[in-house]
Amino acid sequence: MQKNPDQDSTESNAQNAQSGYRLPENNTLQHAAKLSIVEDKPIMMDYWTNSLDKTVLIGVKENKEKLLVKSEEEYTSPVSKIYKVGKEYIIVTENSIYLVDVEIPTKKISS
Repeated sequence: MQKNPDQDSTESNAQNAQSGYRLPENNTLQHAAKLSIVEDKPIMMDYWTNSLDKTVLIGVKENKEKLLVKSEEEYTSPVSKIYKVGKEYIIVTENSIYLVDVEIPTKKISS
């Protein structure tokens, strides 16, 4: 017996409500997967929930270099490209691909 596609989205929404965090949109995940294959970089989700909580930011150094920042000790390699897809940013760094909420703050940081 096949599942009703509407039932899948209902189950998915129920799971999201339980965890309290929304998931990235399917379109964003598809674009990230394509980038991951083409650029041979892993997709990292460790900044996702923090971006929804607004506890991480895009830090901009004086030389205009951008980083994803969790704390003074925890941040990514420099950002090479940022794509906006729906409600999310796909952030490509030198080593990885990160998915974050589009409302993530941007702030000047010191080197």
